[in-house]
Amino acid sequence: MINNSTTKEILSSYDRQIRKDMAFWIRYRPSRWKNLLPEKSIRPLIKFIKTKYGKKFVLLSALIFSFIFIGVFSTLNFILSNIFKLWLIILVIPLFYWAFAITSVYAKVIVQVFYRFIRFVFYKLIDQ
Repeated sequence: MINNSTTKEILSSYDRQIRKDMAFWIRYRPSRWKNLLPEKSIRPLIKFIKTKYGKKFVLLSALIFSFIFIGVFSTLNFILSNIFKLWLIILVIPLFYWAFAITSVYAKVIVQVFYRFIRFVFYKLIDQ
């Protein structure tokens, strides 16, 4: 049927396809979305947030904002009752992202293999 070198070429082409598609998903993963923003606008903000006073400012402004608009007790109740759900969201969103990325890459390759197999079978049937 197919000789060994042709098999290696086919498998290496699929390997290149998988690597190229996974490189896309890795390059544009959500943790790197900040890289899509212009450097001039984000650099001073990140510098400020990395300082000791910047962290305090962000935390205190978020707490004051939530206390004013939502209320003290409801805010504390929300934080204490949903702390597990918040951490779960932080873990689940990347898992869904990578599951979707890996599934889409391998589904694309499987569809290509299936398409080539069907074409091969039909060509062999037509030739006979």
